Amino acid sequence: MTLADIERCLGNMAEEGHQDIRVASVKTDSRTVEAGDLFVCIAGENYDGHEFAPQAARSGAAAIVASRMLDDVDAPVIMVRDSLGALGRLAACWRDMCGAKLVAVTGTAGKTTVKEMLYAVVSRKFETAKNYRNFNNQIGLPMSMLKAAAKQEVWIMELGISRKGDMEELAPVASPDLAVITNVGPGHLEGLGNEAGVAQAKTALLRYLRPNGRAVVCADYPLLWDAAREIVDAPIGFSTNANSDTSYVASFLGGSDTENWGRFRLKTPEGDGELTAPFCGEHYAENLACVAAAAHQLGLSRDDVIKGVRDMAVDGQRFCCKVGGGVTVIDDTYNANPLSMARSIRTATTMADEAPLVLVLGDMRELGAEATRRHEELGTLVAEAAPAAVFYKGDHLADVARTCGGAVIPLTTPDEFLRAWRETGIDRGVVLVKGSRSLKMEEYANALCRELNAGAPGGNK
Repeated sequence: MTLADIERCLGNMAEEGHQDIRVASVKTDSRTVEAGDLFVCIAGENYDGHEFAPQAARSGAAAIVASRMLDDVDAPVIMVRDSLGALGRLAACWRDMCGAKLVAVTGTAGKTTVKEMLYAVVSRKFETAKNYRNFNNQIGLPMSMLKAAAKQEVWIMELGISRKGDMEELAPVASPDLAVITNVGPGHLEGLGNEAGVAQAKTALLRYLRPNGRAVVCADYPLLWDAAREIVDAPIGFSTNANSDTSYVASFLGGSDTENWGRFRLKTPEGDGELTAPFCGEHYAENLACVAAAAHQLGLSRDDVIKGVRDMAVDGQRFCCKVGGGVTVIDDTYNANPLSMARSIRTATTMADEAPLVLVLGDMRELGAEATRRHEELGTLVAEAAPAAVFYKGDHLADVARTCGGAVIPLTTPDEFLRAWRETGIDRGVVLVKGSRSLKMEEYANALCRELNAGAPGGNK
């Protein structure tokens, strides 16, 4: 984009000569600005980018986008009413200039995994862009789109929401050709109210589909499916229910002979049969069915899906299994909500089989008024899993302990955790570590892996 393109995109008149100034990239952090970049001043809770505009200018910024007057800035200033909204408009303009097909992925659980799986499949056939990890909010989404290259034909973008109105801000930026909704469950209830509110908020994405755009939606969640059908006449359904009449169905068949790989059955319009993949658990069956449905809309085959998922790398904090001696440590610490917590515990229980299961858990945050009830339900789930030991960190320890039917060991420091671990005398089995991101549960997973000299299959520690 030239500086003139940017000015016109943001509703301003293009200054004379600006059609000859090409902008290298867009930055929101003044410390990373280099010559030829556009600096967008974003006001956050802890900082205001307007205060760093002079620094960006000194670093050679081609121009600065601001929502208030700036003093002593030696660079062109493009004034806008809302700089965050301007960032989104820039991303949308860039996508239109590139002519890319955009896939928007959202849902309560599994959206990052689906995004990564879909990227692994689609990139086999097309030049493909994606957002990094879960850079999926009002800054992360447009910045991910602005980092995409013109040669990349398909952009797979994750959209994350936590409060009412978030999707109405994100969806117009994405304006997807294909919208994918993985599921709905009790996540971010503090901002979205209840599960019906979550379904309404997620399906708002479908209102922003481009003409002839399509929707891929899980048919296993009545609240989601009904809300989607209010907006789209014929969403493309996927399911993990073998009796479903949808065209895309996957089921988990158990572990495979290859360590930490799973066996799955996948049905699509092109065939029905088994495959193995480098992940394990019922929740991955849902992800697999979702990816198969989305990939088919992009012109990829069932065979492409199988080859793509078999080659993908598992994220280090999303159900990543590391083995030390006879113990498998499952690092699933990136985040937690009731839906993802239940899935992870059930999968870990299946993997443990007759061996000891140890749960190292933390609070599920942002549940609002339902927090106590949801953590009591977690305790019931723990009781059903019948673990050999339970460790817990967070304000809701008492709620979990009330219903889990056994002793819960409070987590303090990683060193204290290791001392308590040694006292259990467990030398084989499965350990699941999971909790909300802010609790930094990965510190406990990492400490235990060091203690056990545990690494991922293939030798990566």
